[in-house]
Amino acid sequence: MSKLKGYSVVSIDIIKEVEEFKNFVPENNMYDKIKEDIAKNGIKVPLIVNQNYELINGYTRLKIARELGIKEVPVAIYETEGRADEYDLLVSTNLTQRQLSRAQALALIEKAVEEKMKLLEKSNNSENKTEEQKVEPVPVQLSSSSNRKIQNLTEIRNAVKEELKKHNVRYDDRRLDEYIRIRENASWITDYILSGDLGIDKAYEIYTSLKQRNLLDLPQRIPRSELKQLILTKEGRKILLERDDLLQQILDHKLAVSQAINKIKTEEKLARSKKNSKPRTKEDLDETDEEEEIESIEGDSGESDEYPFVEEWSQARKEEEKEAKQQLTPQLNANISKSQNGYLQELDRLGSFLKIPKEIANQFNEKGFFEIPERSVIAKIGERIYVINEDALRDLEQGRSERWKELTELLSKANLVIPDENGIYTVMWRLMCKCQ
Repeated sequence: MSKLKGYSVVSIDIIKEVEEFKNFVPENNMYDKIKEDIAKNGIKVPLIVNQNYELINGYTRLKIARELGIKEVPVAIYETEGRADEYDLLVSTNLTQRQLSRAQALALIEKAVEEKMKLLEKSNNSENKTEEQKVEPVPVQLSSSSNRKIQNLTEIRNAVKEELKKHNVRYDDRRLDEYIRIRENASWITDYILSGDLGIDKAYEIYTSLKQRNLLDLPQRIPRSELKQLILTKEGRKILLERDDLLQQILDHKLAVSQAINKIKTEEKLARSKKNSKPRTKEDLDETDEEEEIESIEGDSGESDEYPFVEEWSQARKEEEKEAKQQLTPQLNANISKSQNGYLQELDRLGSFLKIPKEIANQFNEKGFFEIPERSVIAKIGERIYVINEDALRDLEQGRSERWKELTELLSKANLVIPDENGIYTVMWRLMCKCQ
């Protein structure tokens, strides 16, 4: 069991980061406020270290201190008996210092139990290797009052329940079972619980829906930035739970998540506008007021509410004057044929205000055609049609975007390319016309 040795102020250079602790808890979502406070008042809450000055808790504060050029930091030094003991200390200090929800507390405790289970398994493997020497290793403890070895999910559940009780976190058995089931089969969903973005009920609803459709491998099928929009927005969750048609288009890379979300918003606006065109009863008015209040509270996602919904979109624009001046999102809408000939006809129609080279425009008008280089891709962005180098798009897919900065900016704004955290882009080929 860990024991506090004392407090001290030490050089920031002697603090040692431990990878498994550094990535254990998501970065605090109040990072900027914490940084502002530390810049003004210094670090008030000591960093938690062991006797070797290995950092157990306080990675956000350490990162901020380094960014601000702080040379010395306050620390609370604990004498620990090993990693399992330090996981207990990590949990207890996080529960004390951070305002965590009960769902976050459960996720934190279960994750610590899981890590200690790995330590236990490693200890058991070591025991098997030294069995001939008749050396019995000291078993890893789950907590100061628990010394049992975890064999299955039932024992994991019991271990978590004991830890919850130890830390005075009350949780009903149903939600505990749901969480463990999610963790066992789709651990990526529990990351959103630990970060505070999802409660267990909503997470379990998403889990069961994806499991029924064999989509628990979703993080391997779409970029992380796209997945985050599906999980963290109301419209994104509606796609996951109710709109198989849109979800399939996303999986087939025919549609970006942001575009699918905008489509849902447009559909909802159209439904409201149709409803408003009918004689409304008092109950209808009350319901509309309630919807507007909810929408106001939830706020805007920062994305345009537009989507090229052809005739329906035209109707929506007439009924909403504020959106009349906005451009269509950069998708290929139904006014354009899927054939190259259709694109060229549209190009001719728009030729009066597109920046088409004079020789190409003359050839197009006089002969009825012009040549497009091989390995070209045609895309409609806003009210303009672009011919794009296919090799450039292939470079973006390989993470080589330095040469194509202007192209990357153009396509990113149009949601025709979606980057991941490594700078590798997913190209929405189905939204463009490839010239063979």
